[in-house]
Amino acid sequence: MYEIVTTHKQQKKFKKTWEYFCEKYCWINDPYAADGIRYNLISQNRRMRIIRKRVIGTIEFIPYNPYNPHSTVEGRHPFSKLIEIKSNIDYVWEIDKLCIHEDFQRAGNFETFIHIMYDHIQRYKARYYVALIEKRLYRLIKFYYGYGVEKTGSELEGPASSLIPVLIDVEKIVRNDKYVEELIQARKQPESTLTFKSRTSTH
Repeated sequence: MYEIVTTHKQQKKFKKTWEYFCEKYCWINDPYAADGIRYNLISQNRRMRIIRKRVIGTIEFIPYNPYNPHSTVEGRHPFSKLIEIKSNIDYVWEIDKLCIHEDFQRAGNFETFIHIMYDHIQRYKARYYVALIEKRLYRLIKFYYGYGVEKTGSELEGPASSLIPVLIDVEKIVRNDKYVEELIQARKQPESTLTFKSRTSTH
């Protein structure tokens, strides 16, 4: 389950979740982009007749602009030199503030990020995503998206972990991944009817 951050309360929960990881792993907390589209990943727990919701992950999409002095990616890796970016500049988004609480990382929750991304693709017609992704998360994304995810340079060493510069090609993923096609079709159903199955028994 997920929600688009539109209210002060939702932003407060996003901020609390993301900044917990920044502090834990000594990550740089980039500014919250004024034109950023943020999503909260939510876990539901039903007790008695009360449904309790908890924000367990975050992701932010920012319109890519190589001249933006506050870009979360361009100053650290030259994505603007890639031919895919040059020819599709109006359809490129940065991915930032991607995290999922460690208590929920092996419970199938990561697949919700696939639904979040496709919700964003449908709303904003994204063609490519660029990001600097923590090494362990990169491996997980690569597992799900296959060769639609391309490492575009050397690892960047951070205080607690390496960051991988990544280009995500939306059309490659959709064209070659029957699993993702099934998720897109499932996304058209009422959310209350959706059931998610992991590709493997480890997630």
